[in-house]
Amino acid sequence: MASGTVGLRLGVMLALLVGTGSRAQAQTPPPAAPEPRSSVQWQLMVGGLASLDGYTSAGYQGLVLAAGWEFPSWRLRFQFLAGQPNTLVDERTEVQFGQYTFGLWLDTPLLQSPGWRWAVGAGAGLHVFSRSTFPLFRGVRPEDPRLIPALLTGPETSLRWRFARRFAVEGTASVDVVVGRPILGYVTNNGFEPLHRGWPVRPRLAVSFLVLP
Repeated sequence: MASGTVGLRLGVMLALLVGTGSRAQAQTPPPAAPEPRSSVQWQLMVGGLASLDGYTSAGYQGLVLAAGWEFPSWRLRFQFLAGQPNTLVDERTEVQFGQYTFGLWLDTPLLQSPGWRWAVGAGAGLHVFSRSTFPLFRGVRPEDPRLIPALLTGPETSLRWRFARRFAVEGTASVDVVVGRPILGYVTNNGFEPLHRGWPVRPRLAVSFLVLP
């Protein structure tokens, strides 16, 4: 009789323990699902550029500022290129000559991995030449300072290395076609004498630092 009572008590205790564990397991909430990442990513780009423009043997160098959005299969960005003004000097005048571009560029990746992105694309924008002329002796009548608008367009290719989650470095090679570029020279009794023609097609290289929030 005693052994039967002990067995009954053990059975009741085991049933209570199993029931308590089942209720505790049932009350445990499931793990939260990770938030899905957006397929659209905003980005900011700051860098430097060098372009051979034909006005000087070294071309011009400047600053790149860009911002845009990157989708899984394409990227759209607004880009501002500010060239450092060059000084063109001859025996008669000194010319301060600057170049600035504001435009829209679109590209698509050919090869892409978590760390690397190789893309091709094209862009177009407003290219503005600034010119101020200073005479070096009497008898030369320079024109007033002017801003000369032109059209810039052309293809580009870019290679990006994403070395951290939010930061990357990108190199870009472009071919710019400039329509409406100015030809610098003098007006004499014999007509217009060109001095600096510039190139209608010019290569451009840029290296930029990217912030990917």
